[in-house]
Amino acid sequence: MNRNHISGGQAARRIAFVTIGDGSNVRFWSGTPFHMSQSLANEGNDIVHVGPLSAPVLPFYKAYSKLLRTFRRRSLSPFQAASVVAQYSADAARKIRALAPDVVFAPAGSTFAWNVPAGVPLVYASDATFRLIEDYHPNYRNLSRTARETSERLERDTIARADLILYPSQWAAESAVRDYGADPARVHVVPWGANLKEAPSRDSILGTRKPGPCRLLLIGVNWGEKGADTAVETLVELRARGVETELVICGCTPPKPVSQEGLTIIPYLDKNDREQRDRMAQLYRDADFFLLPTRADCNPMVLCEAAAHGLPSVVRATGGVPYAVHEGETGILVPPNATKVDYAAAISEIFANPERLERMRQSSRDAFETRLNWQVWGRRVSKLIQSL
Repeated sequence: MNRNHISGGQAARRIAFVTIGDGSNVRFWSGTPFHMSQSLANEGNDIVHVGPLSAPVLPFYKAYSKLLRTFRRRSLSPFQAASVVAQYSADAARKIRALAPDVVFAPAGSTFAWNVPAGVPLVYASDATFRLIEDYHPNYRNLSRTARETSERLERDTIARADLILYPSQWAAESAVRDYGADPARVHVVPWGANLKEAPSRDSILGTRKPGPCRLLLIGVNWGEKGADTAVETLVELRARGVETELVICGCTPPKPVSQEGLTIIPYLDKNDREQRDRMAQLYRDADFFLLPTRADCNPMVLCEAAAHGLPSVVRATGGVPYAVHEGETGILVPPNATKVDYAAAISEIFANPERLERMRQSSRDAFETRLNWQVWGRRVSKLIQSL
């Protein structure tokens, strides 16, 4: 067993990093498990990936769930179906026993983590609890009573089993304690980092602003949920106020064609392709504001990426967002019921003050360097794991 030493002279731990999908693949869950495991490995820990887990019955339940959504209001969540849960948890337990690790790390693993073999410390990481996302997040709306009861039980049992519980926001941490009776001493808020292969250097993104109009950027995979329609309305409002404005929406397409002066839609860019990744980085560098009128979000990783590029965010204060964006530092929070007028007012006020905009660019980058990066996350989480 690897017993290299990590910072502080403490022995490294052999960590079974268990995920339903392939946690070593940067494409899984937007790369968050990949960056988590990499940061823990960089602290000297011996990371062994366990996953993908096996649930042969899952395709049947996916098809059944799709059928229910087509013909009925209520549906089940295929990953919370009793047979799927049983297969995932049994496979995880079998592989963990064979590995005999010092610690199990299970990001978003409530489907199986409740069944981690006794005697092995469990670290559970998530960006929300089921109580928070029920009827809030689009993947958890209109669930059947059975699906709700199962999801609730899995969340409660996993939190009760975990020796260490990690969230990126106080929003989620408070729910674990309030709604599931988690021991506050086991719950910790550790902000997540930017899922970037290479963070830009500070000098490359700060300095003299490129002349031209006010440039807005929105990156998201779901047009409706990310509020792209509101972003387009904000573009129109700003131009009506006499503010020359451009908006780039990347990662999604509207349900029906949208034509508006100053609007550019890029349906998809693959961050794992060098050329496309460079183009996305250029979008960040050229923008003045990252605009995200999201309707439901737990911890949008794009806000960390925006901060890495020194880009202030203008975003709806919903879910875990207020813990990723600090008012006046990394951006502006608008109320949950904000309209195009509210977004346009916030943007035009700051854009009219170049010195304030530059200060926010610098403080956004400062926030990335001090707390919104995976190196800081890995260092703190490694110390917490050592305490186990």
